[in-house]
Amino acid sequence: MGNLIRDVLEVLLAVAVGGMLWSVIRRGRRGELRVYRCVACDRPTSRGYPRCKHCGVEQPDAI
Repeated sequence: MGNLIRDVLEVLLAVAVGGMLWSVIRRGRRGELRVYRCVACDRPTSRGYPRCKHCGVEQPDAI
């Protein structure tokens, strides 16, 4: 019984990861993925940090 539960959970996890991957691929093909760029150097950066890691300028819409 324990193996059955483990196998079912493994299948559900694989389906969930596959669905997320497929969703990202679809959004990428439709051009819905937006790269966040620094306001000063125009290089890709993270919105999770208040400053750009390349030039150190504070980002106005950082999370």
